[in-house]
Amino acid sequence: MEQSQRPAFTLEDFRTGRAFEWLTSQTPYRQAMEEPELADLAKELGFKAWARGLKEYRKLLKQTSLSVLREDGISEFAEQKIELNVGEWTADESGIWRYGGGGNIVYACTHPIMPVEKLVSIDTGMVKIKLWYRRSYSDRRPWSEIVVPMSRIAKATDIVALSDCGISVTSGERAQALVDFLRDAIDKNQDIIPEVKAVSRMGWNEEGFSPYVGGVAFDSADSFRPAYKAIGQVGSLENWLTEALDARSYSLTARIVLAASFASVLVEPLGCLPFFVHLWSMDSGTGKTVAQMLGASVWANPTAGGAYFQTFKSTSVGVELMAGFLHSLPLFLDELQLAKDRHGRVNFNVYELAAGSGKLRGNKSLGLDYTPKWANCFITSGETPLVAETDGAGAANRVVEIECRYGEAVIRDGHRTANALKLNYGHAGKMFIDRLCEAGEMDRARTIYEKNYIACIQSDTTEKQAMAAALIITADQLATEWIFHDGHALTAPELGEFLKEKNEVSASDRGYEYMCGWVAAHVNQFRESAERGEHYGVIDGDMAIINRIVWNQACEEAGLSPKALLGHLKSKGLIITGSKGYTKTKRIDGVSVHCVWMRLPLEDEETGEYDELPL
Repeated sequence: MEQSQRPAFTLEDFRTGRAFEWLTSQTPYRQAMEEPELADLAKELGFKAWARGLKEYRKLLKQTSLSVLREDGISEFAEQKIELNVGEWTADESGIWRYGGGGNIVYACTHPIMPVEKLVSIDTGMVKIKLWYRRSYSDRRPWSEIVVPMSRIAKATDIVALSDCGISVTSGERAQALVDFLRDAIDKNQDIIPEVKAVSRMGWNEEGFSPYVGGVAFDSADSFRPAYKAIGQVGSLENWLTEALDARSYSLTARIVLAASFASVLVEPLGCLPFFVHLWSMDSGTGKTVAQMLGASVWANPTAGGAYFQTFKSTSVGVELMAGFLHSLPLFLDELQLAKDRHGRVNFNVYELAAGSGKLRGNKSLGLDYTPKWANCFITSGETPLVAETDGAGAANRVVEIECRYGEAVIRDGHRTANALKLNYGHAGKMFIDRLCEAGEMDRARTIYEKNYIACIQSDTTEKQAMAAALIITADQLATEWIFHDGHALTAPELGEFLKEKNEVSASDRGYEYMCGWVAAHVNQFRESAERGEHYGVIDGDMAIINRIVWNQACEEAGLSPKALLGHLKSKGLIITGSKGYTKTKRIDGVSVHCVWMRLPLEDEETGEYDELPL
């Protein structure tokens, strides 16, 4: 709006209201500047009713309820990204306002703010809006930006949350005015505000692989922005290769960690399941963490405890959300001991993360929130194995565990290597993706994987262990060809020593072994002795006859399902049962009770070893 120069008002102008009329016709900013000047002039001229007169004049304008008709205006912010049709609003460096009923001024915001981009999610189709704003009347201050869901700016009660970013908005009339302005600006500029495809996660999508694919914006929450910024290229590929090749020359574990990091991006396109590679050692100084840093440096800033390479000090929901954000990129977690409860038990569910999907969660609208999904590799470390003896086969199947022994450091000069990796990272991952996206290379990767899977499954391991191993070997063969050129690609025999045998994974086999050990540890409770204390049952030759109640308690304390274990043992002939169910009666201390009749392994008198029972 063009502003007129203030007239040389006389006492008569104040008495007739001309001064009031001129002042209220100015912009809010001009009014704020001129009002104290006119108050001083009125006092100087002897007009004592200035404050009361101005108040009454504004009240009169409101009471007349005259609508002010204006032509559509345009935004006039300094250095604005686009020029918007703002209709009846005035939008310039003084802020955003319009005339309401009676000619009174309605403020939407006291500083520049404007919608500049619509982001449409590739995954969900939901639309977010990018807002530019600047908390200064000076065009020397740069614009800031924020991306919010459209629902955030649709209601006055929700838009108040923008105040956390420094935007001037308060509840009530001001908030509703800002909602109205942004709605008008978006509606009137559908063909002007650009619309782009967006992702809130990394990894494979319909356009390619984020963050390397062009033409796709990042629209995730601010909580993931540090991790997003950590993913990128810093330093040089040559300096990174120096460290990686040195570690590969002497450390099999370092080669496996690097290979698993590359393998993470093959999980989804090759139709495989998420898996874990876990490094553990009770000794410090074995280089576990630096080995993880080497793997993380393939894609991002590898600083331990940073935005990308995090620790186990997180909730299960937090790990789920991070896995969903990374999607195809490997997730690194250090210090497993941070996930232990006060009883020393690891409070971390491997099977839930290996499933590749978060929990279904409702919202206050009685609908379902977006469920994060992922298809990647988890590379973890700690002082103990990730999978306990009593964990189910589903968890044991998904983990490749590597013990880092004292005196056999994974990384020799950890301090030097760690410092070098913090300065040089991110190049190898982008290079691997660029080659993988070339015509025919993904099909070739699939062919190599199928050959490696056949080689791995021929050993006495499970299908899921063979799948993880084949992915790791395939990724290392491709990375050796495309990046390392050192001829040290992993082979099935090299990785085979870390794969679990079928009986190690089987829940029934491990459960049977546990219960045999439990009988041996409580042998006094099976004897006919007055000092035995509680009587658990009877040992008769190669048969342990256990009170069913005691059996249930022992299994539950170990985290085993009593009924499921009995079902497995019955199918393998390791228990004797009655005509129905899993038990058979036995008289103990004169009382007939239902008991589990479990066969025990027998010791060979000549060798001193136990005969293997049919499993």
